[in-house]
Amino acid sequence: MSPREKKLLMFLGGTLFIIVNLIAFNQVFLPRMQKAKLAKETAETELETATNQLKLFDVYAPEMDWVENTGTTATDRFRAQSELQQFLRRQATARKLEIRDTDILAYAEGQHFGRVKVSFKVTGMENQVVSWLTSIHRVEQRQVITRLEMQPLTSDLTLIEVEVEVEKWIIPAEEV
Repeated sequence: MSPREKKLLMFLGGTLFIIVNLIAFNQVFLPRMQKAKLAKETAETELETATNQLKLFDVYAPEMDWVENTGTTATDRFRAQSELQQFLRRQATARKLEIRDTDILAYAEGQHFGRVKVSFKVTGMENQVVSWLTSIHRVEQRQVITRLEMQPLTSDLTLIEVEVEVEKWIIPAEEV
């Protein structure tokens, strides 16, 4: 073989080697690089999300502990409204108050908690009414008086007529 043919074969072999490497790079190595880059970006996004959740956990951990320690369980809103109304009725009866009117008000649904409301109108002596009001306002159980109207009874000035709205925050039960 002449030196010219040897150079031509070496040139063709080198060119073939470069072409095979380019094809292998595009077919094998480049997709793996893109897959690894995508996996890295996904992992970084998950790390950022987890870090943000840990920060939120640090912020809300005391509140979550408080909810767990108060014995709060998920409950149906109708049951919660009924129990709240019965509780107010029992407390009023125990203090010898005359129940004039009761009403279950509209349920307000929130993002994490729901709110049940009950309206109550009672009549009685001032000390009995104050005792009743302090017994039904229970912040530790997320039950508060949100509206209070108090006025003397027109027919008997020794008695007070009180109308209250009591609201209780509940964790709504998952509906089936």
